[in-house]
Amino acid sequence: MLLSDAVERFFVFLELEKAAAKNTVDAYESDVRLFCRFCGDCSDGDCTLQSINREQVVAWVESLVKRNYERSSIARKLVSLNTFFLFLLREKILTENIVSDIFLPKPRQKIPETLSLKEIEKILSIPNQNNPDGLRDYAMLELMYSSGLRISELCTLPLQALDLKNCFLKIIGKRSKERSLPMGTQSIEALKRYLTIGRPCFIKENTGSALFLSKRGGMISRKTFWRRLKKYSRLAEITKNTKPHMLRHSFATHLLENGADLRIIQEMLGHESISTTEIYTHVDQKRVREQYERFYLRPQLEEE
Repeated sequence: MLLSDAVERFFVFLELEKAAAKNTVDAYESDVRLFCRFCGDCSDGDCTLQSINREQVVAWVESLVKRNYERSSIARKLVSLNTFFLFLLREKILTENIVSDIFLPKPRQKIPETLSLKEIEKILSIPNQNNPDGLRDYAMLELMYSSGLRISELCTLPLQALDLKNCFLKIIGKRSKERSLPMGTQSIEALKRYLTIGRPCFIKENTGSALFLSKRGGMISRKTFWRRLKKYSRLAEITKNTKPHMLRHSFATHLLENGADLRIIQEMLGHESISTTEIYTHVDQKRVREQYERFYLRPQLEEE
Protein backbone atom coordinates (compact mmCIF):
# COMPACT_ATOMS: atom_id res chain seq x y z
CA MET A 1 0.00 0.00 0.00
CA LEU A 2 1.14 3.52 -0.76
CA LEU A 3 1.99 5.66 2.24
CA SER A 4 -0.25 8.45 0.94
CA ASP A 5 -3.26 6.09 0.81
CA ALA A 6 -2.57 4.80 4.32
CA VAL A 7 -2.36 8.37 5.64
CA GLU A 8 -5.75 9.27 4.12
CA ARG A 9 -7.35 6.17 5.68
CA PHE A 10 -5.84 7.17 9.03
CA PHE A 11 -7.40 10.63 8.89
CA VAL A 12 -10.80 9.17 7.97
CA PHE A 13 -10.49 6.86 10.98
CA LEU A 14 -9.67 9.77 13.29
CA GLU A 15 -12.52 11.94 12.06
CA LEU A 16 -15.32 9.40 11.59
CA GLU A 17 -14.64 6.39 13.80
CA LYS A 18 -12.73 7.95 16.65
CA ALA A 19 -14.56 11.28 16.38
CA ALA A 20 -11.40 13.12 17.41
CA ALA A 21 -11.54 16.87 17.89
CA LYS A 22 -10.56 19.01 14.92
CA ASN A 23 -7.47 20.35 16.70
CA THR A 24 -6.33 16.79 17.42
CA VAL A 25 -6.84 15.70 13.81
CA ASP A 26 -5.01 18.79 12.56
CA ALA A 27 -2.07 18.10 14.89
CA TYR A 28 -1.84 14.44 13.81
CA GLU A 29 -2.11 15.45 10.17
CA SER A 30 0.63 18.06 10.47
CA ASP A 31 2.99 15.63 12.20
CA VAL A 32 2.39 12.63 9.95
CA ARG A 33 2.59 14.69 6.76
CA LEU A 34 5.87 16.16 7.99
CA PHE A 35 7.23 12.61 8.24
CA CYS A 36 5.87 11.82 4.76
CA ARG A 37 7.68 14.80 3.29
CA PHE A 38 10.89 13.62 4.94
CA CYS A 39 10.45 10.20 3.31
CA GLY A 40 9.93 11.78 -0.08
CA ASP A 41 7.04 12.87 -2.28
CA CYS A 42 4.55 10.03 -1.88
CA SER A 43 1.93 11.53 -4.16
CA ASP A 44 3.59 10.15 -7.26
CA GLY A 45 3.10 6.54 -6.13
CA ASP A 46 6.77 5.80 -5.50
CA CYS A 47 6.66 5.64 -1.68
CA THR A 48 5.16 2.48 -0.21
CA LEU A 49 4.66 1.47 3.41
CA GLN A 50 6.97 -1.51 2.87
CA SER A 51 9.83 0.80 1.86
CA ILE A 52 9.73 2.64 5.20
CA ASN A 53 11.96 1.29 7.97
CA ARG A 54 13.00 2.10 11.51
CA GLU A 55 16.21 3.80 10.34
CA GLN A 56 14.16 6.37 8.44
CA VAL A 57 12.17 7.22 11.54
CA VAL A 58 15.37 7.62 13.57
CA ALA A 59 16.85 9.80 10.83
CA TRP A 60 13.69 11.92 10.86
CA VAL A 61 13.92 12.46 14.62
CA GLU A 62 17.60 13.39 14.29
CA SER A 63 16.74 15.89 11.56
CA LEU A 64 14.19 17.53 13.87
CA VAL A 65 16.81 17.79 16.61
CA LYS A 66 19.27 19.42 14.19
CA ARG A 67 16.61 21.89 13.14
CA ASN A 68 16.26 22.92 16.81
CA TYR A 69 12.71 21.69 17.36
CA GLU A 70 11.76 21.76 21.03
CA ARG A 71 11.99 18.39 22.75
CA SER A 72 8.29 18.55 23.64
CA SER A 73 7.43 19.19 19.99
CA ILE A 74 9.49 16.21 18.81
CA ALA A 75 7.88 14.02 21.47
CA ARG A 76 4.42 14.99 20.23
CA LYS A 77 5.37 14.20 16.64
CA LEU A 78 6.63 10.78 17.70
CA VAL A 79 3.34 10.13 19.50
CA SER A 80 1.43 11.08 16.35
CA LEU A 81 3.55 8.78 14.21
CA ASN A 82 3.21 5.95 16.73
CA THR A 83 -0.58 6.37 16.70
CA PHE A 84 -0.51 6.17 12.91
CA PHE A 85 1.45 2.91 12.95
CA LEU A 86 -0.79 1.46 15.67
CA PHE A 87 -3.70 2.15 13.35
CA LEU A 88 -1.91 0.28 10.55
CA LEU A 89 -1.43 -2.71 12.88
CA ARG A 90 -5.08 -2.60 13.92
CA GLU A 91 -6.15 -2.62 10.28
CA LYS A 92 -3.69 -5.49 9.60
CA ILE A 93 -2.00 -3.35 6.96
CA LEU A 94 1.33 -3.88 8.73
CA THR A 95 2.54 -6.58 11.11
CA GLU A 96 5.11 -4.47 12.98
CA ASN A 97 5.21 -1.04 14.60
CA ILE A 98 8.63 0.40 13.75
CA VAL A 99 8.05 3.46 15.93
CA SER A 100 7.18 1.97 19.33
CA ASP A 101 10.76 1.44 20.57
CA ILE A 102 12.16 4.77 19.37
CA PHE A 103 12.95 7.21 22.14
CA LEU A 104 14.05 10.81 22.09
CA PRO A 105 17.75 11.52 22.52
CA LYS A 106 18.71 12.73 25.98
CA PRO A 107 18.20 16.50 26.10
CA ARG A 108 21.11 18.83 26.62
CA GLN A 109 21.31 19.95 30.19
CA LYS A 110 20.26 23.54 30.51
CA ILE A 111 22.69 25.65 32.47
CA PRO A 112 20.66 27.20 35.30
CA GLU A 113 20.38 30.94 35.29
CA THR A 114 21.79 32.58 38.39
CA LEU A 115 22.06 35.95 40.06
CA SER A 116 25.40 37.55 40.78
CA LEU A 117 26.35 38.38 44.36
CA LYS A 118 25.83 42.07 43.55
CA GLU A 119 22.30 41.33 42.25
CA ILE A 120 21.52 39.29 45.36
CA GLU A 121 22.65 42.18 47.57
CA LYS A 122 20.52 44.63 45.56
CA ILE A 123 17.40 42.50 46.10
CA LEU A 124 18.15 42.07 49.80
CA SER A 125 18.44 45.83 50.19
CA ILE A 126 14.84 46.45 49.05
CA PRO A 127 12.54 44.97 51.77
CA ASN A 128 11.52 47.60 54.30
CA GLN A 129 12.58 46.13 57.63
CA ASN A 130 10.59 48.73 59.54
CA ASN A 131 7.38 46.76 58.97
CA PRO A 132 6.35 43.09 59.54
CA ASP A 133 6.08 42.27 55.81
CA GLY A 134 9.58 43.53 55.13
CA LEU A 135 11.05 41.67 58.12
CA ARG A 136 9.43 38.44 56.97
CA ASP A 137 10.42 38.85 53.33
CA TYR A 138 14.00 39.78 54.17
CA ALA A 139 14.33 36.74 56.46
CA MET A 140 12.90 34.46 53.74
CA LEU A 141 15.21 35.84 51.05
CA GLU A 142 18.27 35.60 53.31
CA LEU A 143 17.45 32.06 54.38
CA MET A 144 16.62 30.78 50.91
CA TYR A 145 19.80 32.14 49.39
CA SER A 146 22.22 31.39 52.24
CA SER A 147 20.97 27.82 52.78
CA GLY A 148 19.98 26.87 49.21
CA LEU A 149 16.39 25.94 50.04
CA ARG A 150 13.71 24.94 47.58
CA ILE A 151 10.73 27.30 47.66
CA SER A 152 8.49 24.48 48.94
CA GLU A 153 10.95 23.82 51.78
CA LEU A 154 11.13 27.50 52.65
CA CYS A 155 7.39 28.12 52.77
CA THR A 156 6.55 24.98 54.76
CA LEU A 157 9.23 25.42 57.44
CA PRO A 158 7.87 24.89 60.97
CA LEU A 159 9.23 26.75 63.96
CA GLN A 160 10.65 23.47 65.22
CA ALA A 161 13.03 23.33 62.25
CA LEU A 162 15.12 26.17 63.68
CA ASP A 163 18.06 25.57 65.96
CA LEU A 164 19.26 29.14 66.42
CA LYS A 165 21.58 28.21 69.26
CA ASN A 166 23.63 25.83 67.13
CA CYS A 167 22.98 27.76 63.88
CA PHE A 168 21.39 24.81 62.10
CA LEU A 169 18.19 24.19 60.21
CA LYS A 170 16.39 20.85 59.86
CA ILE A 171 14.81 20.32 56.44
CA ILE A 172 12.38 17.63 55.30
CA GLY A 173 12.94 17.61 51.55
CA LYS A 174 11.79 15.51 48.62
CA ARG A 175 10.67 11.95 49.43
CA SER A 176 10.66 12.95 53.12
CA LYS A 177 14.45 12.95 53.12
CA GLU A 178 15.84 14.83 56.12
CA ARG A 179 18.94 17.01 56.04
CA SER A 180 20.56 19.56 58.34
CA LEU A 181 21.83 22.85 56.98
CA PRO A 182 24.03 25.50 58.54
CA MET A 183 22.66 29.03 58.76
CA GLY A 184 24.74 32.13 58.21
CA THR A 185 25.07 34.96 60.71
CA GLN A 186 22.92 37.30 58.59
CA SER A 187 20.17 34.69 58.29
CA ILE A 188 20.12 34.11 62.02
CA GLU A 189 19.95 37.85 62.77
CA ALA A 190 17.17 38.29 60.21
CA LEU A 191 15.22 35.38 61.70
CA LYS A 192 15.60 36.69 65.25
CA ARG A 193 14.24 40.12 64.22
CA TYR A 194 11.36 38.52 62.35
CA LEU A 195 10.48 36.17 65.23
CA THR A 196 10.65 38.99 67.80
CA ILE A 197 9.01 41.84 65.90
CA GLY A 198 7.50 40.59 62.65
CA ARG A 199 5.85 37.20 63.21
CA PRO A 200 3.77 38.26 66.25
CA CYS A 201 1.97 40.77 63.99
CA PHE A 202 0.72 37.95 61.74
CA ILE A 203 -0.50 35.60 64.46
CA LYS A 204 -4.24 34.87 64.45
CA GLU A 205 -6.45 32.38 66.32
CA ASN A 206 -5.91 29.74 63.64
CA THR A 207 -2.11 30.17 63.45
CA GLY A 208 -0.16 26.95 63.77
CA SER A 209 3.55 26.22 63.88
CA ALA A 210 4.45 27.60 60.42
CA LEU A 211 7.53 29.82 60.56
CA PHE A 212 6.63 32.25 57.80
CA LEU A 213 3.07 33.55 58.01
CA SER A 214 0.73 35.35 55.67
CA LYS A 215 -1.51 38.24 56.67
CA ARG A 216 -4.27 35.71 57.40
CA GLY A 217 -2.09 33.98 59.96
CA GLY A 218 -1.54 30.82 57.97
CA MET A 219 1.49 29.45 56.17
CA ILE A 220 2.66 31.80 53.42
CA SER A 221 2.11 30.39 49.94
CA ARG A 222 4.76 29.86 47.27
CA LYS A 223 2.79 32.10 44.93
CA THR A 224 2.86 34.97 47.42
CA PHE A 225 6.60 34.64 47.93
CA TRP A 226 7.18 34.49 44.16
CA ARG A 227 5.20 37.70 43.69
CA ARG A 228 7.17 39.42 46.45
CA LEU A 229 10.49 38.32 44.95
CA LYS A 230 9.47 39.62 41.52
CA LYS A 231 8.49 42.94 43.07
CA TYR A 232 11.83 43.30 44.88
CA SER A 233 13.73 42.25 41.76
CA ARG A 234 11.93 44.89 39.72
CA LEU A 235 12.60 47.58 42.33
CA ALA A 236 16.26 46.54 42.39
CA GLU A 237 16.32 47.04 38.60
CA ILE A 238 17.32 43.43 37.91
CA THR A 239 16.67 42.74 34.23
CA LYS A 240 16.65 38.94 34.59
CA ASN A 241 13.38 37.05 34.93
CA THR A 242 13.97 36.38 38.62
CA LYS A 243 12.43 33.21 40.03
CA PRO A 244 12.72 31.67 43.51
CA HIS A 245 14.79 28.73 42.25
CA MET A 246 17.40 31.19 40.98
CA LEU A 247 18.31 31.92 44.60
CA ARG A 248 19.01 28.22 45.12
CA HIS A 249 21.02 28.03 41.88
CA SER A 250 22.96 31.13 42.91
CA PHE A 251 23.72 29.64 46.33
CA ALA A 252 25.23 26.50 44.77
CA THR A 253 27.12 28.40 42.08
CA HIS A 254 28.64 30.89 44.52
CA LEU A 255 29.74 28.07 46.83
CA LEU A 256 31.43 26.28 43.94
CA GLU A 257 33.13 29.47 42.73
CA ASN A 258 34.59 29.94 46.19
CA GLY A 259 36.06 26.45 46.31
CA ALA A 260 33.38 24.36 48.05
CA ASP A 261 33.52 20.61 47.47
CA LEU A 262 30.88 19.30 45.05
CA ARG A 263 29.87 16.53 47.47
CA ILE A 264 29.19 19.08 50.21
CA ILE A 265 27.05 21.11 47.81
CA GLN A 266 25.19 17.93 46.85
CA GLU A 267 24.45 17.21 50.51
CA MET A 268 23.30 20.75 51.22
CA LEU A 269 20.99 20.84 48.20
CA GLY A 270 19.56 17.41 49.03
CA HIS A 271 20.40 15.89 45.65
CA GLU A 272 20.30 12.10 45.58
CA SER A 273 22.77 11.88 42.69
CA ILE A 274 26.01 13.82 42.24
CA SER A 275 25.19 14.07 38.52
CA THR A 276 22.35 16.48 39.38
CA THR A 277 24.79 18.72 41.25
CA GLU A 278 27.39 18.59 38.47
CA ILE A 279 25.34 21.03 36.39
CA TYR A 280 26.84 23.80 38.51
CA THR A 281 30.34 22.93 37.27
CA HIS A 282 29.13 23.96 33.81
CA VAL A 283 28.02 27.31 35.20
CA ASP A 284 31.47 27.78 36.73
CA GLN A 285 33.22 26.80 33.48
CA LYS A 286 31.06 29.21 31.53
CA ARG A 287 32.05 32.09 33.80
CA VAL A 288 35.71 31.12 33.65
CA ARG A 289 35.49 31.26 29.86
CA GLU A 290 33.79 34.67 29.96
CA GLN A 291 36.47 36.03 32.25
CA TYR A 292 39.22 34.52 30.08
CA GLU A 293 37.88 36.15 26.93
CA ARG A 294 37.38 39.46 28.73
CA PHE A 295 40.80 39.77 30.33
CA TYR A 296 43.12 37.67 28.16
CA LEU A 297 45.87 40.05 27.03
CA ARG A 298 47.26 38.26 23.99
CA PRO A 299 44.98 39.96 21.41
CA GLN A 300 46.08 43.37 22.75
CA LEU A 301 49.73 42.37 22.58
CA GLU A 302 49.35 41.19 18.98
CA GLU A 303 47.75 44.52 18.02
CA GLU A 304 50.65 46.43 19.53
